[in-house]
Amino acid sequence: MPRPEIQAYSQMRAIPYLVHFTRLTNLASILQHGLCPVSDHDTLRTRPVINDELRLDGHLDGTSLSIGFPNYQMFYKYRQVPNTEWVVLGIDSSVLWTKDCGFCQRNAATNEMAQQPLDNLRTLAAFQGMFDEIEGLNTRHQQRLKTSDPTDPQAEVLVFDKIEPELILGVAFNSRLARDNHAGICGNRQLVVESPSGGLFAARTFVR
Repeated sequence: MPRPEIQAYSQMRAIPYLVHFTRLTNLASILQHGLCPVSDHDTLRTRPVINDELRLDGHLDGTSLSIGFPNYQMFYKYRQVPNTEWVVLGIDSSVLWTKDCGFCQRNAATNEMAQQPLDNLRTLAAFQGMFDEIEGLNTRHQQRLKTSDPTDPQAEVLVFDKIEPELILGVAFNSRLARDNHAGICGNRQLVVESPSGGLFAARTFVR
């Protein structure tokens, strides 16, 4: 059921899109089936390789997205896996108000977030809290954040519904070869090539 209060705040914050990083090997399946929570993977013919085997936040029924820029600290850690290529998916911001979402001011695996009742994370107040000043972090001004940037670079949106392929608007690759080899399955989505340490593959502190 659409949530107009979430939509209104999203538009006030000028949120451009959501992002999700995944292994390049998962791209074909995602563009065919959409993004599904880990708990639904058994129903897929091709099981995707998941990033967080432990899923310390306990939410196997949720897909983790970021607002506007990847959780670069976690993304960098995963990219240390040898011989693995990655992509960043750009996802329609309407997911925020048309899907069942939980809004996490910090990384969902922190005690602070994991101990929150899920219903608390689904509220407009939780969504707004992603943009509050946070004790222990540099101020938003010091971080040079856009209006649409959550204060904590590890803030997450947990989506407890399937995200259909048509909601995936673009794909960022980190090589022209990868883009060219996969352009055929991407349809008319926007495709970009970033350097392995630039753009959506860089640290937010550097880009901002």
